[in-house]
Amino acid sequence: MKKVILVIITCFLMFIGSTGISQADWSPGIKIDGQLRVFNPPCQIVNGRTMVPLRFVIEDPVLQGTVGWDGNNSKVTVTCQGQNFEFKIGSSTVLVNGTARTLDSAPYIFQDRTYLPLRFLAENLGGIVTWNDALGQVNVIFNKSAASEPAVFAYYYSGGFSELQANANLFSDVALRWFETDADGDLFYEYQDNYTQVLNLLDKNGIKKHASVVFMDKAGLHTLLSSPNRRANLINQLYNRVQNSNYDGVNIDFEFISASDSDYFTTFLRELKNRLGPNKELSVAVFARTSSDNWSTGYDYQSIGEIADRIVVMSYDYCYSTSAAGPVAPLWWVNDVVDYMLHTAQIPPAKLLLGVATYGYNWGSGQNGTTVTLVKLNSLRNNYQVNEYFDTASMSPYYTYTDGNGLTHKIWLENERSLAEKLKVAVNNNLGGISFWRIGNGFDDLYNLLAKN
Repeated sequence: MKKVILVIITCFLMFIGSTGISQADWSPGIKIDGQLRVFNPPCQIVNGRTMVPLRFVIEDPVLQGTVGWDGNNSKVTVTCQGQNFEFKIGSSTVLVNGTARTLDSAPYIFQDRTYLPLRFLAENLGGIVTWNDALGQVNVIFNKSAASEPAVFAYYYSGGFSELQANANLFSDVALRWFETDADGDLFYEYQDNYTQVLNLLDKNGIKKHASVVFMDKAGLHTLLSSPNRRANLINQLYNRVQNSNYDGVNIDFEFISASDSDYFTTFLRELKNRLGPNKELSVAVFARTSSDNWSTGYDYQSIGEIADRIVVMSYDYCYSTSAAGPVAPLWWVNDVVDYMLHTAQIPPAKLLLGVATYGYNWGSGQNGTTVTLVKLNSLRNNYQVNEYFDTASMSPYYTYTDGNGLTHKIWLENERSLAEKLKVAVNNNLGGISFWRIGNGFDDLYNLLAKN
């Protein structure tokens, strides 16, 4: 027993001395077949390798292997997926089915757990290992069917073609928000665009295309939704448009629905989904909500989650043009929104798309906020001394400057750092992906982040 304790202490001291890593240091996240795993003690980075507590991985429900420990010889044996491993603490040589192999980082013991390099272990068990730098996360896939990528569901609007073309490789789906409707349920284009050119580009790049229709008038929505004939008129026109232009689905963006029209809206969505059928997707944009909100809503979130194929939660505009200056989407609030959608509304995580904004607001002292994009921010930088800060409480950047009239301004926007934190929320909750408004805002930070992922 003393010999085992001595070995453990010696290896631990060697480990601390050679790497400088302690339990309090940063630990990478680990996902196995799309599910986040929490290890205690946590994973560690040694010599650029992710080291994991062996037993937690091998005995994971995905692998269901066995681990043996020979204290007299400081040796660990592993039987898993038809493979046999023999590791020795402190040695870079490992036997795999009796054949000697070399490890980049030798096994060690920390807090009574044997640590081994994850990549070596996973790849020798037939797994695929990838590193997500933006999230600080290792993804391990054993079941190849679990390797599907989360969606990037982007909204396209007027003037966004060049940006769409330049970043087409980053999108899985594009909602073409060029349709409107009215109280009679007639469908028409909101603005003129080269529709065929856009659709051809999406087809060429294998991007799913969705006919997105907007209506934001409370009285008009009541007239439309409460009438079976008007609902049928809109549904028929949407169905025909989908068939004629070979859209992959329909996206509904109805906002400011009266709470008294909630059941009508649910009925409309059910009728629309039934008409579209199983081969065409129905997605619905909804306002963000948390368990502490008590405002009335026209969205029956749980019913929408049961009917629609995907739900875009607009988890932005926490502060907006007529509110006091503040972050567009503070991280703590985004977490609360996701918690409500998953646990109170009981929307399946695979259906939920986390909406992020590619715009913010510019507030002058005593004035309402005006919409600002990265392009506008860069223009202000060319004319004024713009100071940049980062609020860690909300995990959001903000900017200040004084204009030519001596008026002080504060801008809250997003940047790559703040969006990376929101992406972690989507990934760690196994959401179906993200959505954003919109292509055409020139928001390179989001594209840079997506490219890294």
